Amino acid sequence: MASDESQSKKSENNPENSGRKTPRRMLLFFVLACAFGWVFYLLHAVGVDPTEPSNLPLGPLLAAAVTAAVVGRTELRKWWRQLLTLRARTGWYVLAFVAPVVIIVLAVLANYALGAPLPTSSQLATWPELPISFLFILIFIGIGEEAGWMAFAAPRLLDRYSLMTAWVILTTGRFVWHLPLVFSGELSWTLVIIGQSAFQFLVLWLFYRTDVWLLAAIWHTVLNTVGGGYFFQMVDGANQARLGVLMSLGYALAAGAVYLALRRRTKSSVGPEERYTT
Repeated sequence: MASDESQSKKSENNPENSGRKTPRRMLLFFVLACAFGWVFYLLHAVGVDPTEPSNLPLGPLLAAAVTAAVVGRTELRKWWRQLLTLRARTGWYVLAFVAPVVIIVLAVLANYALGAPLPTSSQLATWPELPISFLFILIFIGIGEEAGWMAFAAPRLLDRYSLMTAWVILTTGRFVWHLPLVFSGELSWTLVIIGQSAFQFLVLWLFYRTDVWLLAAIWHTVLNTVGGGYFFQMVDGANQARLGVLMSLGYALAAGAVYLALRRRTKSSVGPEERYTT
């Protein structure tokens, strides 16, 4: 019996064996993320919840917890260690806070150049509400989503696949997870296909360089707080739709610039073993 237990532990800790199990674990995680994330739509469909449904942002976190628990204590400990890995150079945290603000402000200015009105002083005066919104969104959306996508799924995918392959898989998972919001009209196809793909690349690159998932949660929170919860509320109709397109293009340009820089650096000096350097 002891021999069998020892053999089981050796098999669990074998990198090759773990790699073979990665696709099944990721499939379970993605299915559960959608199941939890779409729970309000399912309740609405059967008449239990009469209110207008939306995605449950804690879905990816719950999916990660259930998947890790099903796989076993080793997986739970691995995920927990990843959640507690928060140390990175200050510059990375500054980037996570500042970059999304810069992108949305540039999109607002470009929108103005194309005919949209600038925010009025009374609209901008609501900024003192942003810190409270930030904390709420950080807990329920930033952490709720990224503790699953980036703290659980990203490191397992990067252990088995290249950065670009991991990006494609994560982007596909996020896309499917957000589909109800697209069909309900809460999100546009442009934001989900272009903006979200570029966003996923940028935050995956941050994780690739630092091993800190919280950077993605902060970036996600700032994006939703300053973008969707602030500047996007200052325009409507065609101006709002165009702002979404411009912001998506801004993210695409930023992701493209990072990709080109990464390609040049990879060719010159960075090998796969240096993935988590800062």
